[in-house]
Amino acid sequence: MGGGAPAVDSGGNLYVLTGNGTFNSGSNDFGDTALKLSPTLAVTDKFTPYNQASLEATDADFASSGLLLLPDQTTGPAHLLIASSKEGRIYLIDRDAMGGFCSGCSTTDTNIVQSFFATNNFGTPAFWNNALYFAGVDFSSGGDFLKRFPFTAGTGLATTFASRSATRYPFPGANPSVSSNGTSDGIVWAIDASQYGPPASGPAPAIVHAYNAGNLATELWNSNQATANRDQAGNAVKFNAPTIINGKVYVSTRTEVDVYGLLP
Repeated sequence: MGGGAPAVDSGGNLYVLTGNGTFNSGSNDFGDTALKLSPTLAVTDKFTPYNQASLEATDADFASSGLLLLPDQTTGPAHLLIASSKEGRIYLIDRDAMGGFCSGCSTTDTNIVQSFFATNNFGTPAFWNNALYFAGVDFSSGGDFLKRFPFTAGTGLATTFASRSATRYPFPGANPSVSSNGTSDGIVWAIDASQYGPPASGPAPAIVHAYNAGNLATELWNSNQATANRDQAGNAVKFNAPTIINGKVYVSTRTEVDVYGLLP
C-alpha cells in the first residue's frame, strides 16, 4: 500500500489492499484484492480486479498505493472508497457492495461504481471539497504531476483532471495532504521524495510543496525557494506524507523531523 495505513470506517470495519499473490474466488487466497474486515478481522466483503491474473503475472499489483475512504454521500452509494494501482487505474468502489470478482468481465470491471486509467500510482491520494488529489508516477515522462480530479455525488470522478501542478514528481510520486479552514482556504501539501537514496538517486533533501487546492497550477511555496537554504528539509524518505496539525506541517526525513509554520 505504498506506505499507506489501513483505513477504518465509523463501524470499526477495516479496509486493506493486497498485492501480488494467488487469487481464488472460492477460497481464502486474496491476491490483488481490496478487503473489508469486520472488527473481529473476518472478511465480510471484497473486490478483485477482473484482470488479476495479468496483474499478478506482470508485477502490476493492485496494492502499490494506499486506499482512501470518502465522506458519506447523500446521493448515490453512501459509502465509497478509492483505490489505485501500479497498472495505472483509479477504482471507485461501493463499500457496502464491493463487487467481488467479475469472472465475465473482459475490458473493465462492471461490478464497481467506476474505474479509469490515470497513471501508475505508488501513493495514497487526498480528498477535499469534492475533489481527488493524486500524484502518480509517469515512468515514460520522468514523473507525473499532482492533479485535481473533481467528484460529483451519484456520478463519480471526472476522468480528466481540472488542474495540475507545474512540478513533476518522479518515482515514488507523492502522498498529498490537505489543510483548510473548513471548506475554504485549501492548501495541498506534497513531498518530492525522489532523492530518497539508492537504488534511485541521492540521498538528498526532500522538497516540500504547497499549492492552492482550487487550482494546482498556483504554487504557494516550496522548501527550496528561500535564500540560504532557510527552509530546506532533511534527506528524503520514500512514501512519506506531510502531517498537518494546529497550523504547522510536519515532515519526517532520514535524520530529523522538520516543522513548518508561518514566520513571525
